[in-house]
Amino acid sequence: MIQSLAESRSSFQKDMSTTAKNKQLKAVLLDMDGTLVDHFETICRCYQYASEQMGKTPPTYDQVKREVGGSMPVTIRRFFSDDELEEAKRHWNHRFDEIHLEGVILLKGARELLQALAQKGIQAAVFTNKGGSHSRNIIESLGLAEFFELVLGAEDTPYRKPQIELSQIVLERLGVDAKDAVLIGDSPFDIESAHCVGMTSFCVPTGSHTIQELREAGTDRIFESLQEIADTVFS
Repeated sequence: MIQSLAESRSSFQKDMSTTAKNKQLKAVLLDMDGTLVDHFETICRCYQYASEQMGKTPPTYDQVKREVGGSMPVTIRRFFSDDELEEAKRHWNHRFDEIHLEGVILLKGARELLQALAQKGIQAAVFTNKGGSHSRNIIESLGLAEFFELVLGAEDTPYRKPQIELSQIVLERLGVDAKDAVLIGDSPFDIESAHCVGMTSFCVPTGSHTIQELREAGTDRIFESLQEIADTVFS
């Protein structure tokens, strides 16, 4: 029987609350899609557009949502053959450039969490496989830029989550040790990105993976939403 969320995290929340109050925690890294925002509808439209341009049957919303997390160059391989990839990427990028500010939904508790971190003097960073320039545009459009010390995404470095080099880079740029940071995400990519350098991993089931899948992937703690993290860990 799966242990309840309340039972499984109660003692850890107490420890983390004490840590936050003692200002030992110095940074919180947030994944983008499925964690900070719901952008799946727009992303799906790009895969459907590429498919239509190439005379293929477009994938469904659920098919696309399930695959998002490893960055577009990884996800697109689920829908196109090796011979089709370069053309598909051109179509996808063209469409995403046009519509990437559309359909962005800030997930429950995101603003409250960022406000709580700011009040405690804890750095916040976006740490994503979404394109860095697009991510910064989206953060700016949501009026959240003031809360982030750093927005690090795909193409800002040669690396992608869960490569250890990217986790090392984000910590170096923030000037913090892994033991003083928490990574919040919604997928096994995020869990591995945290654990490969010794960071704590928090997960929310608001993206592509269920509570059970996140638990099996080894996350340290699971919360129902960013709102719950704000209310229980950083209150």
